[in-house]
Amino acid sequence: MGLKTPHKIWGTLVAALLIVALGALGLFWSYGQIEQAAAARKLNHVVVIHSQEWLSGLKDAETSMRGYAITGDEAFLEPYLKVRDGLDGHLQELRQLTAIPEGRARLEAVRPLLAAKMAHMAQVIKLRRQQDTAGAVALIAKGEGKRIMDLIQVEMDAFIQIEEAALAQHDRQFHARLRYLFTILVIASLLTLATALVFAWLIYRDSHHQVKNLVHLETMQLLGVQQETSRQLEQARAIAEKANLAKSDFLSSMSHELRSPLNAILGFAQLMETDTPAPTASQKASIDQILHAGWYLLDLINDILDLAVIESGRLSLSLEPVSLSEVLDECQEMFDPQAQKRGVHMIFPTFSEPCFIKADRTRLKQVLINILSNAIKYNRTSGTVTVECVKTPAGHIRISVKDTGAGLAPEMLAQLFQPFNRLGQEAMAEEGTGIGLVVSKRLVELMQGKIGATSKVGAGSVFWVEFIHASDAHSKLLQAATSKFIPMPILRDSRQSVVLYVEDNLANLQLIEQLLARCPDIQLLTAKNAQDGIALALSCVPDVILMDINLPGISGIDAMRILNQNPITSHIPIVALSANAMPLDVANGLSAGFFKYLTKPINVIALMETLNFTLEYAANRDGAPIPAVEPLEAVI
Repeated sequence: MGLKTPHKIWGTLVAALLIVALGALGLFWSYGQIEQAAAARKLNHVVVIHSQEWLSGLKDAETSMRGYAITGDEAFLEPYLKVRDGLDGHLQELRQLTAIPEGRARLEAVRPLLAAKMAHMAQVIKLRRQQDTAGAVALIAKGEGKRIMDLIQVEMDAFIQIEEAALAQHDRQFHARLRYLFTILVIASLLTLATALVFAWLIYRDSHHQVKNLVHLETMQLLGVQQETSRQLEQARAIAEKANLAKSDFLSSMSHELRSPLNAILGFAQLMETDTPAPTASQKASIDQILHAGWYLLDLINDILDLAVIESGRLSLSLEPVSLSEVLDECQEMFDPQAQKRGVHMIFPTFSEPCFIKADRTRLKQVLINILSNAIKYNRTSGTVTVECVKTPAGHIRISVKDTGAGLAPEMLAQLFQPFNRLGQEAMAEEGTGIGLVVSKRLVELMQGKIGATSKVGAGSVFWVEFIHASDAHSKLLQAATSKFIPMPILRDSRQSVVLYVEDNLANLQLIEQLLARCPDIQLLTAKNAQDGIALALSCVPDVILMDINLPGISGIDAMRILNQNPITSHIPIVALSANAMPLDVANGLSAGFFKYLTKPINVIALMETLNFTLEYAANRDGAPIPAVEPLEAVI
């Protein structure tokens, strides 16, 4: 039994990778075809617009000439003079843009007509400038200019019809290839999803069997079968650890392999959604389907990967005081549109005084998002979701989310936190994987909290989480920083130094803002996530970057590596500022590439000394010797 299951697992792995590879090849090939059709379609559209503008300019010139011939007012000649020198150049540009031989022939036929037309208008203007009004009017009355203009109109109308026919053909090709891309995406997504779920189930079943074997062998050891059982116990443990490691490695690899084509799918689909000219209604519907399927598949990948990382014990958390009111305000802002769309009324608590809990801010928000999403998703129309926060007798803070949905029977309530168990919701229209609550439970426990639920059929459910109540250490630091600490200004030259701080905790941001407000030679930029921080760094190129490690989405370490690999920002020293304060965390951060590594709670003096030294280093990174930096003094 111990040998068969790994074969099934590796077979599923190979199948999944083949599906991803084939799907990615199909998607990239299909997108290349769409790009070609879209480029041709856009070129035809540009040619038609330019042709109409060219013809309109020529007509304006003729009207300008006629007005001048009648009135003698030079102001009438402004449109004529504006287009006189550019018409032939525009005609040449149209010839270069069109790829249709018949269209080019039409443009060649227009060229002598254009020369005759411009010569006729020039003759009329010349006569009028010689005060021969009668001669100018008579020349117009002969109708030669109108005859030439009619011939030009005929040729240009035929040219425009040729381009519009090509535009219609390329539009049909674009639409057909878009449907083909959507078909490939749906098939690849479904096959990948099915394979991932099968693999996860095999891993879960195998781990379950290994645990049962382990318990059985330990029981036999207690009964006296010491030597043989011990060997089997070690073997079973090694197999279980190997299976768990294989699961984690596979899921990590699968996450990367799936994210790469998904990134292309979602990115290109969003580009097509905002393309010019805008997609038709049917094309827009197809693009919406691509985006919906892509985002759902990405959510599934994230859930499975989170579970694997947690179970492997490799999840890094930054436990620090977190403002509960700030996190709930962000959640309310996020879910209000979704609740209104479903007709669900949401009620959030108001806080008369600051309330802090000990948690990792990013993971706390992930847990609350999962619970609130379920409360809205499985609620009834015109229902309510009520969020309450109370202090327990044990000194913890309990956050409860109450809904008015159908409720759960006792036997279903007992199965709430089992992986891939959707409690009979598989046949419902609501999408889901059945692992969101499992991930939430593991995260809450890792943050030294508790999670639970109560429910009654027909009366709704209440999901709650408890966390340790924390003191607002940040406010004390902030008060000390603004009232007692007097940092020395960093006077290097007349230019302000620019410091970028990437941090998702608002209290930490406020602390650094108050500290650096005392330094007139420093301009502070802030970002609440790594994506915004990278964008700011690329656009502003700061002198120094302060980077939190545990950020939503991209971690601080990954953001640092992205910036170090970009030639625009590779020279910027990046200082880690993290609550991960174990010696191993510091060593790992420095070996990963951080210039310096500071830990939270923030030591104001150490921070300013480090910042001063780093700014001096940044100013002298061209090879000049770094001057000695005196420690900053503080008035305590």
